[in-house]
Amino acid sequence: MKALSNMERIQIHQEVMMLLLSLYESKGKSFYYDDLFERDLHAFEKKTMEHNLIAIAHYLNLEMTDARIRLFSKKPMTPRTKDEHLLQNVKTALNQLHRHPEHFELLVNEVGNLLKLLSKNADPILFNTYDKDEEGMLKQKKVSKKDDLEKLMQLYERHVKSKKFELTQLIVNFYIDFLNMNIVSKHQELVALVLLYGLIAKDFSVFKYVSFFKYFLKEKEGWHSGVITASYYWASGYAQTDMLSRILLNLLIKAYEEVDDMAHEYVFEKELNKSNNIENSILKLDEIFSKEDLRKRHPNVSDATIDRTLKRLKDEDKIRPLGKGRSSKWQRIVQGNRKFGVEQLSLFND
Repeated sequence: MKALSNMERIQIHQEVMMLLLSLYESKGKSFYYDDLFERDLHAFEKKTMEHNLIAIAHYLNLEMTDARIRLFSKKPMTPRTKDEHLLQNVKTALNQLHRHPEHFELLVNEVGNLLKLLSKNADPILFNTYDKDEEGMLKQKKVSKKDDLEKLMQLYERHVKSKKFELTQLIVNFYIDFLNMNIVSKHQELVALVLLYGLIAKDFSVFKYVSFFKYFLKEKEGWHSGVITASYYWASGYAQTDMLSRILLNLLIKAYEEVDDMAHEYVFEKELNKSNNIENSILKLDEIFSKEDLRKRHPNVSDATIDRTLKRLKDEDKIRPLGKGRSSKWQRIVQGNRKFGVEQLSLFND
């Protein structure tokens, strides 16, 4: 508890203060986003979970092919290896967390349940123990690190309730304490990461709509450097967590910026017929295009809507397929000096 016990040591620099102001200004739009995206919340959460699982698999360097990882992220699969079982267990844990992130609480029993879940058909993850001298006796007894974890959690909750310290600063310092206290026997970084995500998702609802781990994966090297820096003086009570705090703040701000862009696109698409909007995009794409090109331009439109639009335009002889299967492409059909829906304008026609 060296980091959380010494929160008074932290000085928030002007640059970090500006980041915090930007973050909480964006956080204030949460109610607007929840109201706007309510109708398609399930679709957003499904897409977010897919991106989370793909990013986590790469972050943990699991021995799985990209194709296999994508399959696990999209639908129920039967795991064949320990790494696949671990990813399946992480998926279950995140799905449970996503049902009610606002109800997430730091409890020792919850962490115990998480360890059991992550261990299912994979390497067992247990609470570590250490030898403790018994008073007045020349012998030692085994003590579980669960007791240390409970004290750490209680200290975190006291700090939160006191409102003396900024929340993201508390989360980062809790994370560093958990790592350095050597609480669990295996996959310590993964367990710490799930707890970190739970604390963030509880108060920052932006991660219902965009993937936290997609951004976190991009910061992998910087985050690891920040952990090393923060841990170097941890034992003395002067953990340097500033680098981690900056990374987390920038990550949160980028996530809100992405959701804000999505909101603008979403409002625009609500005002137009989705099929017509897809047709309009085809006009702007290269003559040869793929279904994936349309998905990138319209991430909130279902595959069924895209398929119906492509079939309609094909029936209208406006486009034609090139090949079959998932990797097939489409071609706009050119008729004289015009492509469908757009006629060349001449100023000097008779």
